[in-house]
Amino acid sequence: MRGLSVVFLLGQILAILLSWQRLPPELPLFYNQPWGKEQLTTPLGLFVLPALSLIVFLINLAFVSFIPKEEKLIQKMLWAAAAVFNFLCLVTLIKIIFLIV
Repeated sequence: MRGLSVVFLLGQILAILLSWQRLPPELPLFYNQPWGKEQLTTPLGLFVLPALSLIVFLINLAFVSFIPKEEKLIQKMLWAAAAVFNFLCLVTLIKIIFLIV
């Protein structure tokens, strides 16, 4: 599961880099904000999603390092949660890119 999280994280970075030239100067990211300028960010702001994915991955890595080796189920659950989070960030990022491009 660790490897899957890393693949999804790298996929996010790759998706941003491959579409970088076609991205407009402003694009929507913050959908929880009111309609208008508050929702927009620059293309550099898209790196918020990979950054959050990396933070979740590192936090789970820290938690797993404190869990005894005998507790394999908890470790697998933490890695699965990180993989799901990273996958959802990847899907969100791809949807935003395809919405714009």
